[in-house]
Amino acid sequence: MRTPFQQEREPDRSSLRSRLVEPFRFVWGHRFLRTCACLFGLSNFIGLGLLFAVVVLGERQGLSGGQVGTLVAAFGACVLLGSFLAPLVRRRLPVRAVLLLELWTWLGCALYLVWPNVYALTAGTLATGLAIPSTNSVVHGYRIAMTPDRLLGRVESVWRTISLLVAPLGPLVAGVMLDSLPARAAIACFLAVSLVLVVWGSLSPSIRAAPSLDELGARG
Repeated sequence: MRTPFQQEREPDRSSLRSRLVEPFRFVWGHRFLRTCACLFGLSNFIGLGLLFAVVVLGERQGLSGGQVGTLVAAFGACVLLGSFLAPLVRRRLPVRAVLLLELWTWLGCALYLVWPNVYALTAGTLATGLAIPSTNSVVHGYRIAMTPDRLLGRVESVWRTISLLVAPLGPLVAGVMLDSLPARAAIACFLAVSLVLVVWGSLSPSIRAAPSLDELGARG
């Protein structure tokens, strides 16, 4: 491929410490990137916790390994379908609306509190699976568009570190709660975190003021 994918630049002769600190400052200095990294961290915590809960509750309900696998695969199928729908969603909705679309779908786990059945819990996550690819494409595209070329790799590493930092705790917390609390109470705790996510994202000034990707391109 003959297309140049990077800007021409001189070798960076700054110290290692400076090169490590710079991407952290860049991410933390941009409110939108900082807020999205933290929101993604919470959503990853919720998502992995709920998927783990589907496995545990499915086994408790007497489902076979194949049936439990089918329920988990249904979420993956929705993510795949959502990837085909993402271009349409991005054209129709502004950045803030795309983000809020996913955040609000996390409240679908409340369906389990009404009907305490693993099928209800799975159904409550499917809308999120459809929304995730649109959110990812918008946020990642936004981050790439606003990040200087020389910092792109380091900023990506920092952003992903922040957004994935608490993700492994999701299944751990879900397992502990399902082992020590009634299933409804455990899912209610994840619903409470989802409510925090929704309120934070809905009221965030940085997300409310986020320009479109087209506007970013025009500024560049």
